[in-house]
Amino acid sequence: MLRIIFGADDLARVRVAERPDMSMELSLSVHALVSGLRDPRFEGWRDHLRASWNPRTALLFDLYTASAIPEFLAVRRDPGATESATAEAPEAPLRDHLRSVGGERELSAFARGVAAGDRRARRLLGNVTADYQVRAIDPYRRQIETIVTTEHGRWHRTAEPDRVLGTLHPAVSWRRPVLSFPLANRCRHDVRLDGRGLLLQPCVFGPRRPVIARFEDPEQQPVLLYPARIGGPLRAETEPTPSRTLTALLGQTRAAALDAIATHGPCSTKELAAHLGISSASASEHATVLADSGLTAKDRTGRTVTHRPTPLGEALLAGRLASRTAGPGAA
Repeated sequence: MLRIIFGADDLARVRVAERPDMSMELSLSVHALVSGLRDPRFEGWRDHLRASWNPRTALLFDLYTASAIPEFLAVRRDPGATESATAEAPEAPLRDHLRSVGGERELSAFARGVAAGDRRARRLLGNVTADYQVRAIDPYRRQIETIVTTEHGRWHRTAEPDRVLGTLHPAVSWRRPVLSFPLANRCRHDVRLDGRGLLLQPCVFGPRRPVIARFEDPEQQPVLLYPARIGGPLRAETEPTPSRTLTALLGQTRAAALDAIATHGPCSTKELAAHLGISSASASEHATVLADSGLTAKDRTGRTVTHRPTPLGEALLAGRLASRTAGPGAA
């Protein structure tokens, strides 16, 4: 039994995430494969994944047990950034996780290399994670985002934290000041929030019962992952991406930034960072270059700056410039 103990200020700091945590979605989706979870809503996803299966993906299974789910696998909008972020994950949480895995079964040579900080093993981990993201997560991004934002909207209309916590999930019991639910390994553990509050994170690939994450660091807000309501089966979708020519011209992340501004804009720098899965500082740098190049424009309202595409940026995305300038007689 896990008991989450709320302090005097914690109830006011309960919130439901507005957007999916794609890193946890990836990690939980691998766990669904490891645990053999059978759910009709995921059969299409499994079939699609099976058809494009990369045997090296099985290396990720070495990082899991029935109850141990890695939190260091990183997902970014750009798979190349995913590869780098996962390969360069902080040492301490990675070693701690694999120590817990090693307590349940013998670690594979790959897992031992990752735990030891072997550069080749870490690069391989990043490469395999990025490859898996392209096959298992990216084709479902829009549907995942829609499911989670709908879940947020459903709870956002409920202003009372007691009601949210009391009806969150059938396995969850809420009796002030304790939120409790059974653990998979049947052990007992208490988590004291101590003023950190609690983030409720709906997950498409979440297990049947809630999972607590990021609770051991006293500086971090704990996250309660719980299964989101899914209306129907997941269906693969090819998300439009910038052309290879545009990517070669601007670079992968900057091309993705222009595409995100055109798709989701006007958007703030913070929103752009969330769309791309990068830091606000990095998003600001890319947005500034795009604006200086005349591909986007900035609008300021008070302290908030939003970005929107210019006609030049939209034409570049649509590929219309190539047709205008092609041929010796082009004007």
